[in-house]
Amino acid sequence: MLLRLILLEMRKHRLAGYIGGAAIANVAILLFLLLIGFTDWGAKDYAFANYEVSFMLIDTCARATFIIFAGALLSKMIIGEYRNKTMNVMFTYPIKRHKLIAAKLVIVFVFTFVMIMFTDLLMGAILLGVDHFYSFIPDSLSNTEAVTLLIKYTISSLSAACMALIPLLFGMRKHSVTTTMVSSILLVLVVCSGINGPSVSINSIIFIPLALGAIGLWIASLSMVRLETKDVN
Repeated sequence: MLLRLILLEMRKHRLAGYIGGAAIANVAILLFLLLIGFTDWGAKDYAFANYEVSFMLIDTCARATFIIFAGALLSKMIIGEYRNKTMNVMFTYPIKRHKLIAAKLVIVFVFTFVMIMFTDLLMGAILLGVDHFYSFIPDSLSNTEAVTLLIKYTISSLSAACMALIPLLFGMRKHSVTTTMVSSILLVLVVCSGINGPSVSINSIIFIPLALGAIGLWIASLSMVRLETKDVN
C-alpha cells in the first residue's frame, strides 16, 4: 500500500520535473567547482589541495543544493496541500492518514539522499578523471582511501536527507511555504558552514550531522502523530 501511495504521489507532483531541475543543479555545481578551481589556483589554502578537502567541498555543495531542494518538495507536497485544503480531501479517502504523510516524507528523503550521493559520485568521478590527465592534486588516492571516503559520504548523505526534514516543523506551524524555504536555507547556512577555512566544516564534527539527522526523523514521526489532532483542524 505504501509503495502504491509513493508511486501515486510521484505521478501527482510530477517528480520527473524535479529530476530535471536536479540535473541543471549538477551542471551549476560543476561550473561552480571549476570557477573555484581556476580562481583559487596557487593560493596557500587551495580548495583542491588534496582529495580529502576536494571531496569535502563537493559534498558541501551537494548537501547545500539538495537540502534546499528538499525544502521545495516539502513546500509543494505537504505545506502547499494544507494551505489549499487538498490535504483535507485526501484525508477523506479510506487510507490511514499517517500513511499519506509517510509516502510524501519517504519521497523527500529518498530524493534527497539519492541526489546527494549521485552528485558526490559524479563530481568525484569528474575530479578523478580531470586529475588523471592534468594532475593538479599533489597526493594520490588509494583504494582503501576511496572506500573510506565512499562510506563517509554515504553516511553524510543519509544524515543530510534526514536533517532536510527539519524545516517541516517550522512550516507546519502556520502552513507557510515561505517559512519552510527560509528554514531550509538557514539549515544550509548552519550545516554547510566552514571552520578554519575549507579543511574543516560543521559537518565533519560527526555528532552534529547525526544529531540533526535524528531530529529530522523525530520531526517526521511527530508530524504523523499530530495528524489526529492539531494539524488537521
